[in-house]
Amino acid sequence: MKPESLLRRDVLLLMASAALAGCATRDTPPRRLYGLTGAAAAPPGARPGQDARAWVLSPQVALPELLDRDELLVAEGSAGLRPWPEARWAEPLRDALPRVLADDLWRLRQPYPVTLGAPVNRDVESLRLLVQVDEWLARPEGAGLALHLRTRWHFAALHGPAGTALPAPGSAELSLPCAADADALASAYRRSVMLLAARIVAAS
Repeated sequence: MKPESLLRRDVLLLMASAALAGCATRDTPPRRLYGLTGAAAAPPGARPGQDARAWVLSPQVALPELLDRDELLVAEGSAGLRPWPEARWAEPLRDALPRVLADDLWRLRQPYPVTLGAPVNRDVESLRLLVQVDEWLARPEGAGLALHLRTRWHFAALHGPAGTALPAPGSAELSLPCAADADALASAYRRSVMLLAARIVAAS
């Protein structure tokens, strides 16, 4: 059996550990969740494009593997990455991006239809749009950040006569400056989707 002095010491140590754990819990900032939400404003001069055929966006938008995680990432140094503290995506970008991009394309192309995954009317001539994102990452710039988006796209005949003419493949490099905080960064991600949609529509 331990002497009384040793027992008192053990009890005091346990109480001190519990107090420190409580302080650490209280001092830890709450995790904030972000998403590609809200309707981004169309860029000035955006036009509906010339192709009146229905578009069907593939739900498998190709993303770099490093974006297949819930952290908001910022480039650091020549090859480093760091997650933004306590900021997380509420939904995987691989799921959110196709849905939001399809919605922005539809808003810009009205009255021409845009759907995600499958055409609404299989009797109407339609094109499948495939998009690949090569970079979608924030980098330090001055006192803030700049969100860089590099992407490519092309069309495939989904329903229509043989030899149907297709819009030319395209690509875009976009850079959006934003403040160095999670709210501004998430907003820049959302605005970049609308800018990408405008580029695709303008090139069609």
